[in-house]
Amino acid sequence: MSNTKYPDQKDSIDTSAQIGGLAYRILVVWVGILTGCFHLLAQESQPSVLFPEFSYQMGIPAGMLQDRFGNHLALGGGINYQSGKSPFNLALRYSLIFGNTVKEDVLKPFRTSFGGLLIGFDQFLTELKLRERAYVLQLAGGGLYPLKQSEISRTSIKYQLGFGFFEHRIRFVDDASALPQFSDAMKQGLDRLSNGFALIPSIGYEHLSNRGKFSWYAGIEQVMAWTKDRRSYHYDLGKSASSDTRLDIAINLKLAIYLPFYLENVAEDIEY
Repeated sequence: MSNTKYPDQKDSIDTSAQIGGLAYRILVVWVGILTGCFHLLAQESQPSVLFPEFSYQMGIPAGMLQDRFGNHLALGGGINYQSGKSPFNLALRYSLIFGNTVKEDVLKPFRTSFGGLLIGFDQFLTELKLRERAYVLQLAGGGLYPLKQSEISRTSIKYQLGFGFFEHRIRFVDDASALPQFSDAMKQGLDRLSNGFALIPSIGYEHLSNRGKFSWYAGIEQVMAWTKDRRSYHYDLGKSASSDTRLDIAINLKLAIYLPFYLENVAEDIEY
């Protein structure tokens, strides 16, 4: 039996190896950061606090995600718990990602030579816009490295590692409602729906009020997701979808606001 590898197979193997190496290096860097922070722990006794989170994110794609989409924005929400007796914290979060740049033109076989427009049911030229849609659901845990504490607030370096689920797809926008031929079933053969397990390390600066007032966070969050194509066939390519695992990476600058609710009374005479 021949062991000869065809050129396309070799290219696929080389690309997978490069992406796997990139993921490994990124993960090593984040583990080093988090391990270093654990050695720096120092935490005065504080009241435990529960606080909702509302976030805005700006991000860039990396890995295989950058071959499909451009830069993106995200809106998120969640609930956080911060222990008062240790630096340990826990969070449950959801983020909705959206972008206007889609690099894979899945409509190419259907476009006319007139500016790439499509022919609508009324025989006039019209446009079907492509947009990025994705979401991240995660459960994250980590700790704090305190920087400054007072009677009214505390500031810290906050670091977490999240475990979750990442999904992305191409969204179709028909503003004129002139393309009924692109039914839901047709779109499913074009939208490149992919999802899978994700690791989400993050680190940032947190300012938390001890009086239950406005608090905030600014940091970097990175999504590393091992996803697979969930559609069986791509209509635009005329072939079955790949069964290979993708490495989709999103690096996000995150700004969040908190509204803390303390689970214990905040003593007025706490000394730091």
